[in-house]
Amino acid sequence: MTSISALSSIARQQPAAAYAAVPPASGAPASAARPGPSSIVQLSPEGLAAARAQAGAATPAARLADIGAARLSGFRTGAVLPVASGQLPGQADNRFTLSIVTDSGKRVELGLASRGDRLSVRVDADEGLSIDEREALAGLAQGFQDVIGGMDRDHPQIRLDGLAQFDSRFLRSVDLHAELTPPGPAAETQKLDLHLDAGQRKVAIDGPAGKIDVAVDMSKLETLGTRKQQARAIDSYLKQFDEAAARGHADSRLIGMFKDAFASMSATSASDELDETGITLGRPRAWSAQDRALLTGLADFSANVTQAPGWSNPARRDEADGFQYEVSQASRTGGRSRAERSLEQVQKSHLRAQFHVGLEGEGQAKPGARLPAQNYDYHEIDDAASSALRLAYKDGQLRQASLEQSLSQSERIRKYVLGKLQSHRTLPAHTQVTRDLLASLAH
Repeated sequence: MTSISALSSIARQQPAAAYAAVPPASGAPASAARPGPSSIVQLSPEGLAAARAQAGAATPAARLADIGAARLSGFRTGAVLPVASGQLPGQADNRFTLSIVTDSGKRVELGLASRGDRLSVRVDADEGLSIDEREALAGLAQGFQDVIGGMDRDHPQIRLDGLAQFDSRFLRSVDLHAELTPPGPAAETQKLDLHLDAGQRKVAIDGPAGKIDVAVDMSKLETLGTRKQQARAIDSYLKQFDEAAARGHADSRLIGMFKDAFASMSATSASDELDETGITLGRPRAWSAQDRALLTGLADFSANVTQAPGWSNPARRDEADGFQYEVSQASRTGGRSRAERSLEQVQKSHLRAQFHVGLEGEGQAKPGARLPAQNYDYHEIDDAASSALRLAYKDGQLRQASLEQSLSQSERIRKYVLGKLQSHRTLPAHTQVTRDLLASLAH
């Protein structure tokens, strides 16, 4: 597997909350039980007291997770849901909306909201859900709970694995919108938007630490590897993200969320084996095991993380602290047959960062101190890396196998002592390597 990270060597659960349910109409036969088209549940004072007794110190968001999971699990048994008119509150501290389209085109939506101690749940479902569709909906319960539980932390975690592995045989798409605001007068809202279907996976995260976007293209099945191969590639990328974060002095919480999102979205393979052609079982394109050994095994993707800017030096508003990192993979396949085929897989990364570092031996004065006591270096980093793998076959024989890697680094450093500029230097570095892989593949 080729990886941009290799370039560095070149350059060095709580119980479910009780709720007040509206009973079904008298005389309704049990066999007709189904989720109502507009079902809403609001906790009564008695139900809220019971919820507090059960959940202890659990936050409203945690109790919403339990209720939401119970709602989804209820699809498995076809239990009657309480029906009442109404909408979720227009203003809420926490809000989660899960929207699903089944394979037959039926639509299901679960909405949760909380404001203070008031918890609300709404379920909308089309009629005529099949047994398999109900089972697939119930299968989302733990994944839905994991997302809420991960976000409802002092240091949020992005736990998308359970939803990302939805049963695509019976569910066509899954969308989630989440907003969570921790208690406190100055608290900022953490938002998440997730879309999953057979062709793509997307997640966008926006919060006080910064923004994250990850998009995965699921349409090119021929380049996908096994679960083990993808796990190795993901681990390699996560190490690469850590290296970029260390070089750019990034917020560790933001990078943690970025790594969580990337790992969850990129683990797309459901196969543990390759067939005799060297492709994952059930895949349509016949790439050899030799070819596949050179690929990452990941679906093509684009991912970026942007840290919320900061200004730690009020004396110099042009010196922002920031971090932005972009990474992508794009694959292109061609050829009329197995004997006449070509493949190109390109990986790219781009790091831009700005940060302050106090000077050793100068009292480690922070840049935010009074101007006469400012002793620091201001760093501006701009790095770019790329890796391009190219394979070409003619008459069934491998005629080209090359790997081109390049790395460009630039670090600009301005040194201030007692608030005055003392020096200004730039540290550039550029390396490019092209390797012919034909000889190594022959052995």
